[in-house]
Amino acid sequence: MRIALAMVVLAATALPVRAARLDPNRAGRYAVGTTTLTLVDTARGRTLVTEVWYPADTAARDAPPRRGCFPLVLMAHGFGGSPLNYEYLTVHLAGWGFVVAGPTFPRANINTEPVRDLAFLGDLFHDPKGPADTFAAHVCPRSGIGLVGHSLGTVAALDAGRTDASVAAVVVLAPIGQIYDAGDFAGGRPAILVLAGTADTTTVFEPQAAHLFSVLPPPAALVKIIGGTHSGFTDVDGSLSATELARQQGVTIRYTLAFLKRYVAGDPRFGRFLTAADPPRYAADVELTPRLR
Repeated sequence: MRIALAMVVLAATALPVRAARLDPNRAGRYAVGTTTLTLVDTARGRTLVTEVWYPADTAARDAPPRRGCFPLVLMAHGFGGSPLNYEYLTVHLAGWGFVVAGPTFPRANINTEPVRDLAFLGDLFHDPKGPADTFAAHVCPRSGIGLVGHSLGTVAALDAGRTDASVAAVVVLAPIGQIYDAGDFAGGRPAILVLAGTADTTTVFEPQAAHLFSVLPPPAALVKIIGGTHSGFTDVDGSLSATELARQQGVTIRYTLAFLKRYVAGDPRFGRFLTAADPPRYAADVELTPRLR
């Protein structure tokens, strides 16, 4: 009897522990290394200075990558921005087992070339004999790439996602969505997550994010952040208090990580966070609308 009771107690206490370990807002298990690569697409004469965040044994600049196979995520920054504007997110993703690469897009042809930039980097980070070979040895075979874009970078991410079969999931932050119509996206792949704030005066929620979501086939989801701003998806927003900025970043971390783990890393356990029931448990001023099936 005592043995049976002890087993019940152990099982009851183990469940919260396992749930806590799966909390997307908790820091991941890996130390995070960072480095900067200068990658040249000679065919286009285009140089991409690219920041890389990756699982490592030691949290240090230029630390050797950790042994293992990790999915690739590419980060597309907004107009006039930098991949370094999103380190709250890129470091978190790397800590959970992603290799994250963020190019600085040259100003030339900013409206057209970033789509090709992302395809170029996707190829390089899978090429064991290319200039990114140090990381290609640790990037999982091309079973699926994740793309994250902010503001103007969302156009690059969405257009790359709908034209490149190797892209498994796209996450867009404050998207430019009004330019897309029903039929622009094929169902099934890539999965697309839209995050946007209702206080965004640059890409206004209803004509941009809400419209984009309305034309997306499943799997897709929309996260509405009440009071969220355009720059609240970056490391700095002077219109928000430190608490408000941390709250918007926390929402972004939670659902971006869960979505990429589910649709790029292929871990179905993270589907539990992609339901309308999750935000009330996490933040009262967040709404999640799933269209995952």
